[in-house]
Amino acid sequence: MKFFSIATLFLAVFLFGCAEPTERIENKLTDYLQDDLKFMVAETMKASKSREGLLDTPYYRVKDFRLFDGAEARIYAAYAEVDFFIYKDISMHEKRKYRYDVNTRGWDRYKKELKFGKDTLR
Repeated sequence: MKFFSIATLFLAVFLFGCAEPTERIENKLTDYLQDDLKFMVAETMKASKSREGLLDTPYYRVKDFRLFDGAEARIYAAYAEVDFFIYKDISMHEKRKYRYDVNTRGWDRYKKELKFGKDTLR
């Protein structure tokens, strides 16, 4: 019985030690979102051959961010839903959804879609 308790304690410490800190997960998301924003702007400029239709300062807004725990966090530890605003005169933005993969310790974009409407917070 004592062995079971020690083994359980060791397993709990090991699993807790392998969990990535929330701050690091959030920092990785920020880096990933910055790269996505740069790519979106570059692709739009390449397609239109100018920067004319873009905002002076394109930006994104995190609409939803959740950390998972327990059984829910075995594969994905976090979720984020983000709106990207890059167009000046078009009332449209791109919504992207991300999840943090525990095994690769990285963010994965798994959905993107265009939505009509401007940023409601500006």
